Amino acid sequence: MKKITIILFSVLFILLVNQNVHAQLVKIGAGGGLTNVSGPDSYTKDVSEDGNGFSSEYNLGIIAKVGLPIIPLTPRGFVLFHNLSGSGTPTGSTTEVENSQTITSAGLGVQYEFIPVPAGFDPYLSLDVTFNNFGDLTVKTGSNEEKLGGGSRVGLQAGLGTEVTIIPLINLDVFAGYNWFNLTGKADGEDTISAFVLDVFVMFNFL
Repeated sequence: MKKITIILFSVLFILLVNQNVHAQLVKIGAGGGLTNVSGPDSYTKDVSEDGNGFSSEYNLGIIAKVGLPIIPLTPRGFVLFHNLSGSGTPTGSTTEVENSQTITSAGLGVQYEFIPVPAGFDPYLSLDVTFNNFGDLTVKTGSNEEKLGGGSRVGLQAGLGTEVTIIPLINLDVFAGYNWFNLTGKADGEDTISAFVLDVFVMFNFL
């Protein structure tokens, strides 16, 4: 995963340098929002039903975009940290179980500004390839704690968003997307892990 992250930031650096040479527009932002896990059942079911009890939790991240002249496609890259947690009491037990896991996503893709609208409001569609590192699944039962190893997978994110101009140098990027975190690299019998995300980024514009 470290190699993938290094490659991601190298590509972003090259894009930034290229931007400066050709007077394109670079946007860098930070923000976060909600991650709502939608599958598989082993993740979303309540602890009382032998699931992890994951539902809606927070995410935090950074994003960079490079505006291209004339072409309505904008290359983008991001790193997003998802924090998942769930708790409950298994059937037939009186001891509460707490489950937690993190997913760090590094993505590269493009967005397409599809509707010409008045200045200051720019809706877009986006598609990103994601490189996802799953932290250990931590299961805490009373004073006992068990860690189940994570791993790295390649996934996909498709979304819809809009950039809203606040002042000439600052935008708000409101984004809703759907993630498939482990489309490739699965182990035998591994289910697809998916989630809906809703995020807001504060974007700073640079020439």
